[in-house]
Formats: sequence, structure tokens, C-alpha cells
Amino acid sequence: MDAPRISMILLACNQQATARAAAESCLAQQCEPLEIVLSDDASSDSTYAQLQAAAQAYRGPHRVRARRNERNLGIGAHYNQLLLETQGELLVTAAGDDMSTPQRVAQLAAAWDATGARADLISSHYIDMAPDGTLGAHIVTDDLGQLTLAGWCARRPFTVGATHAFTRRLMTHFGPFIDGVWYEDPIMALRAITTGGAVTVPQALVHYRRGGSSRWPRTQRGAELVRWVRTQNRRVLAEIAQHTQDATLAGCRDEVVAALGPTLARETYLAAMLDAPDAPTRWQACMAAPGLPLGWRLRKFLTFTFPEQAAALKHLKARWRGR
Repeated sequence: MDAPRISMILLACNQQATARAAAESCLAQQCEPLEIVLSDDASSDSTYAQLQAAAQAYRGPHRVRARRNERNLGIGAHYNQLLLETQGELLVTAAGDDMSTPQRVAQLAAAWDATGARADLISSHYIDMAPDGTLGAHIVTDDLGQLTLAGWCARRPFTVGATHAFTRRLMTHFGPFIDGVWYEDPIMALRAITTGGAVTVPQALVHYRRGGSSRWPRTQRGAELVRWVRTQNRRVLAEIAQHTQDATLAGCRDEVVAALGPTLARETYLAAMLDAPDAPTRWQACMAAPGLPLGWRLRKFLTFTFPEQAAALKHLKARWRGR
């Protein structure tokens, strides 16, 4: 039997409450036969069991299997592994806490076919979904078909990786994600516009659940605040490193490095604040970054010098705003 031309990959980790429903929305795709891989990133809860149950109960035209990583890889490395274990030329992504509409793959594939399979990234709009599953607004993402390198450098496009489909050749051309990559959406957008291009399907094809790991945690503990900022800082620096590597290969390094310069300066400063062993060293780092606004530098200095007070203040502000 010929291999399916499209693979649908669901990435899940510690999402036992939503994983089975997310998986079943993949299995319910009304389209040509797919390769569907339900993949768990070494969860510590029953996520993998939920994916296994969905796969074992399935009866239909798609080729379905559940698998898991032996150790937790993180999003970028998880993608790298799934590229090795799938066959489709187009890969449709799904997350373990989102829902794909039944026509999602069919509409993404039709948009890809309409370009003569030239486009390397196909995106869509989405329906906002609250953590409890309540559906909200129709969210319109940027039209990637109109995106240019100059436009990307001026403002990174609003696109959500959970709505993406991308070609295998795109990943083969640029290679696997480097260590630490977490936010693959902007990376895929830059890769695509420097190769075969991208398109956006003007329909909402995913119910996208709010409240992922990048969301600010409601905490009054300074140690948790510092840990969260450090995690986000490392993820953003990895993203910048990936952009720089990709832009070098694509022949647009100077433009991309210039566009990312302000973000790199801020994240480098945050890393210095986080890594400083004491307040005097932190103050020296604060005074050694004159290119950044003084008020912002001082706020970050105070945040990481007095993290308990900063966490309590942030918590109070969040409660006051009703967040």
C-alpha cells in the first residue's frame, strides 16, 4: 500500500484531561487517508494511555498509531523526532489540548494543492477556547500569503503553530530545530517566506485552548517567578539563535540579525540579571547596558533583587485586573 502523502502529528505532554478528545478530533478528519501519529513527550500523567486508547478504538481509513518519547524532549526536539518517524510530504500539526475541526486537513490540503504544492507553510484562523473548553471568538491570524522578508523584519506575523501544516522539504532544507527551541511558529514562518512561500486559509480550523506554558503563572512566590522568567528567557534566546542560523542559510542574515537586535539586547540583559550571583553584580550589569531604557533596566534590577516582593506585586495587579 502506498504511503499517505499527508501525516498528521499530535504532540502532547501532561495533558491527560484533554489528550483523548484532541486525538479523536484528529481521527475524525474527513479527507484522504492520512498517517496519524499521536505522540506523547514522556508525560508523568496518563496522557500516553489516553492516546493509546484513542488509537486502539479507531476504526477507519487512516493509519493510526500512538507512540511516546523515552524522555522528555521539549517541543523542538519532539518535532525533530516525529520528522524521523513519519512519511508524509505535508505534515499537519495538532496539540494535545486543542481540537481540529473535521474538515481541517481537507481544507489545508486543498490550499496547498492550489499552489501546485509549492507553498511550504499553510496556516489558518482559529476559534479561541477557554481552559474549560468553552468556545469564544473567531480569531483572524495574519495572511502569510502577503508576507515578505521585509514585512517579517518589520513585525513578526501573528500566526499560531497549532494551526500549521508544513512540508517535509522545508525541514529537510533547514535541518532540525536546535536545542531549546520551543516557539516553532515564527521559525516556520521565516523559513517558509525565504523558500516556497506560505498561505493562510481564511477559515477557523482549530479550537485553540488558552493557557499554555508561556502564560504567566499566578504565583506569589519569588522563586517561581524567577524560574518562569528564566525558562522564557532561554526559549526566546534559542528562537533567536535558530532564526540567525536559518537566515544565514537563506542568505538574509544581515536583515534578520538587525530586526532581532532589540529583542536580543533585552533578553541578554535579562539573562545577566538572572545569572548574577548578588545585587552588586546585578547592578554592574544594569549600568553596563546603556542601550536599553533606564527605567526598564531598573525595574528588572529590582524584580530580580527582590523577587518575593515583585511576585506579590504582580499577583496583586493580576487580581485587580481580573486575570
